[in-house]
Amino acid sequence: MPHEHSHTEFVEASPRQRFTKFGISGTLRLVSAGVQVWGGATGNQPALFIEAAEEATDALTFGAAALESISEKKGVIGKARRMAIGFAVTAATISTYDVINEMTSDKFSLNQSIENINFANNDIKAATAALALNSIVLFINRRGRESKKTSDKYAWRDSLRDFVIPGSVLGLAAIEAPHWAEYIFEMGGVTYGWYNTKQLYNGWKQPKPKRSI
Repeated sequence: MPHEHSHTEFVEASPRQRFTKFGISGTLRLVSAGVQVWGGATGNQPALFIEAAEEATDALTFGAAALESISEKKGVIGKARRMAIGFAVTAATISTYDVINEMTSDKFSLNQSIENINFANNDIKAATAALALNSIVLFINRRGRESKKTSDKYAWRDSLRDFVIPGSVLGLAAIEAPHWAEYIFEMGGVTYGWYNTKQLYNGWKQPKPKRSI
């Protein structure tokens, strides 16, 4: 007997559904950026401003992807794709700077334990709230891994990265792991971010016979 699959067959979302998905994702990323600005300002943690800038740029990438998904004009589609790639490169650059800046600041304390989580501190509250918001973004874009569309795949990878890496770092802080363990995860996130950006560029740079990406 042929093997029967219990899961339903994947069906690509409509342009309107993709527009809504990207729009909501971008809005949540903007809210997350705002929360981190608040945490940085009230918790005396300037590093959160850099992370907020990355989140805001990610939000712009989602916004450009939303425009690309709904437009039927080649000129608008091309411009939206260039904007999305530009914002993705900017976000990856900010992420790289953020990790290098942190590593440089902690170069003499790599073997020291990460400060334990204290929810009385606003920076921890902000980081936890941002993680919760990014978990929603990940859920919204979960089917992107099955999609053939370039922007859907990018959104899935980006959402996964921005949930797994911060969640792992908070987990390491909870067990008071050494700083070098934190940077292994964060450098992995940076590498994955650049890979995802390259995949976005590669997926859109080649002309296609029809608008199927």
